[in-house]
Amino acid sequence: METFIFVGVVAVFVLMNAFDVFTRILNLKAKKQPVPENVRDVYDEASYENWQSYSAEHERIGFLRMGVSFALVLALLVGGVFARLAEFAKDLTDSVYLETLIFFGVLALASGVVSFFFRYYKTFSIEERYGFNRSTKKIFFRDRLMSLFLGSVLGGGLLLLVQSIYVRFDAEFFFVAFVAVLAVFAFLNLFGVKLFLPLFNKLTPLEEGELRSRIEQLAEAENYEIKKISVMDASKRSSKLNAFFSGFSRFKNVVLFDTLFDKMNDDEILAVLAHEIAHSKHKDVLKRLFFSAGTLAIMLLLLYLFLSWGALYRAFGLEEESFAFGVLLFFIVVHPVALSISVFENAVSRKAEYKADAFAAKRVGKEPMQSALKVLARANYSNLTPHPVYVFLHYSHPPIDRRVKALEEL
Repeated sequence: METFIFVGVVAVFVLMNAFDVFTRILNLKAKKQPVPENVRDVYDEASYENWQSYSAEHERIGFLRMGVSFALVLALLVGGVFARLAEFAKDLTDSVYLETLIFFGVLALASGVVSFFFRYYKTFSIEERYGFNRSTKKIFFRDRLMSLFLGSVLGGGLLLLVQSIYVRFDAEFFFVAFVAVLAVFAFLNLFGVKLFLPLFNKLTPLEEGELRSRIEQLAEAENYEIKKISVMDASKRSSKLNAFFSGFSRFKNVVLFDTLFDKMNDDEILAVLAHEIAHSKHKDVLKRLFFSAGTLAIMLLLLYLFLSWGALYRAFGLEEESFAFGVLLFFIVVHPVALSISVFENAVSRKAEYKADAFAAKRVGKEPMQSALKVLARANYSNLTPHPVYVFLHYSHPPIDRRVKALEEL
């Protein structure tokens, strides 16, 4: 039985990585396909060749990072290093909570070191050479340290919360953990932008002027508070464009990157803002929270069954249960389930994006919305010919040509 479990866990890990590589190769080959007619004006010939080169460099570094991570995890898993690390953490302390923190602290440190070098290369080599990077090394190191700190506090805190409930409750674990973790998710959705985003970026109100007046008119017509719209100084890190919506009810926020104002005219910015307001009108964040609640319920139920499976630990050479080791194996084995859930979630998200585009087109006009999408695609070096399988599995937004086509058909 233990041998079967061991082989099963390793097989899931290998097969899911192989499947990921397969879909990435499909997407890579699709870049040779002709660009759809309705988005051929996104890039000129020189820009498209530049994009192909930029994309190829990202793919190479992505495959290298994936290969390094796969080889390391497989070697540590099969070689029993993870199990020995669990035993080492257990020998250091009598506290099951400190044991968990030591185990995942070592893994987070090792993972962070590998991630740091890849991110540094992407930022100061690839993004720098193609004109996207505006970050300094000081900002880069500060961001990494702040991300490490927040990840440790939030991730470690959430992990210990689940473990404490697992230790103190038995049959009630699922219900207590579900309520507690969902409360944390809701809190982050409501207050995440106000609490954490200012640690990295400065948020300011929209400046006075003709654009603000037009935005006020749109906001008033849609019963949306203008004070909930902020501009973020994204330009100090990158030239890429974006905007996003977060929260719901009186805690909602729309954040526009300041880079939008450099590369878009007023009509296009207004269309982007209308798109984000649409997410508020359609209560998309609240819907995502409900969906997350369903996902959380599935994951917690599977986690409880997984952690209670004594043969699992014996399969990897442990005589006693280890919460930390069990959670690690859970995240490896649950990958197919997580992918299946994300496929459905992405499909719902893509539908919401079409609706938000249509909303913006009706309020501002089809042409400004189409033009804004093309500016976003051009400035962010978007892939104009993604493979349908890759879109189905990973895209939370529809490809640019489909969004433009949907607007044309309104």
